[in-house]
Amino acid sequence: MDKYRFVVNPYDIENWVNDMASQGWHLKKFTWIRFTFERGEPGSYIYRHDELERYGASYEDEYLEFLKSSGIEQVDRSGNFVFFRKPANDGPFELYSDKKNKISKLSQKISLLLSLILLNLIIGVIGLSGIFSEQAIDWIKLSMNITNILVVVLFSIPLLKLIRVRNKLKKDLDLFTD
Repeated sequence: MDKYRFVVNPYDIENWVNDMASQGWHLKKFTWIRFTFERGEPGSYIYRHDELERYGASYEDEYLEFLKSSGIEQVDRSGNFVFFRKPANDGPFELYSDKKNKISKLSQKISLLLSLILLNLIIGVIGLSGIFSEQAIDWIKLSMNITNILVVVLFSIPLLKLIRVRNKLKKDLDLFTD
């Protein structure tokens, strides 16, 4: 079964994948928008995500080998975004990415979304201000500029969620251990 979700907040996606697993749908492969699940025993796996670009080739292989020796299976990888799973009867598990690194990754995503939002806002506002000064309204330009404003609204929601997750991580950051 294929499901489609746009990956913006990796923690929301991880929770969703674990909810699907509790219903008996186990992640088989994924891309940034398409997730393929296969039917299995409900609740038999716990899933976690990680972003591997911070390691580099030699460290990455060692890290993946360490996870494998710990009984953690790599499900699939799309770019630097990877999903892992472990049998639920082994108990919960965490991937030990430090909070500073998580905050950095979230900050990169926030910057990208903010740039996209600002670009669409500027294009939309400039476009809308020029349309109404003309005698006849160009409906194509109007619809394109309204689309820009809609992109601003739609992308603001995940932006705010990412900022909230990042702020929570910053609040929990313990400078002596992370």
